[in-house]
Amino acid sequence: MTGATGSDAPPQAMVSADTRRWQRAAAALEPEHTLTKIATNAKFVLTSITLLGTAISAAGLVSITRLTQRPELLALTVFAFVLSLGAVLLALWTLVLRSREVNLDDLEDVKAWYEEEFGHAVRVAAAGWLLCAGVLLAGVAAVIAAVVAAPSYQVALQSAGSDGKHSITASASATGAGQDSVLTVTVTGTDASGAETVLIRSSSTADADGAAKVKASVDTDRAFASYAIVLTDDDKQKAALTVRAP
Repeated sequence: MTGATGSDAPPQAMVSADTRRWQRAAAALEPEHTLTKIATNAKFVLTSITLLGTAISAAGLVSITRLTQRPELLALTVFAFVLSLGAVLLALWTLVLRSREVNLDDLEDVKAWYEEEFGHAVRVAAAGWLLCAGVLLAGVAAVIAAVVAAPSYQVALQSAGSDGKHSITASASATGAGQDSVLTVTVTGTDASGAETVLIRSSSTADADGAAKVKASVDTDRAFASYAIVLTDDDKQKAALTVRAP
């Protein structure tokens, strides 16, 4: 009987195609390749930050005006920005060049250097999750802005008359306001000296749909240089208008 010679490993021809694929995959995980992938992922986080702006804008659904009118949308957007800023800082921290002397003849020192670099992979993973969370929150804000109508407030002021007698008519309307919120219209007249006089103060309560209208008139024989109307929703100013006396 002839004894076996050479290595106990099976010849290359006997290695299956599936095994060879996994061998190539294992080679791709070598330390130098892994470091390249970590840097690539960090750069991807940085270049993907534009997704945040896309999610917030959502084809114009969210504007600065709508954000200031909706505190919950503003909070979501700010939180999304903070998370994405954290993602950018972590990604940049990973890409910042770090150097130290490494004894290439000392494999333990080389191994220690690679292990230090591999530790940055945690930051890249965290940056990716922070960016995902930021884009998600921004998308939620855009959806809310699209589904829930933003409050709208309008005011109008008319002044007519002659010979020192004037008729002032104030009107205001609101849509999308909070149910049972109190809308108050205040009209003041300002004379030549700059003194203000309250001429009209009228209120209305928004219905279940958040709609409300206010209309009131007053006659005055005092001479005013201008008239101003202010609309408040639960004591928060929402609209204002000033007109010159005829």
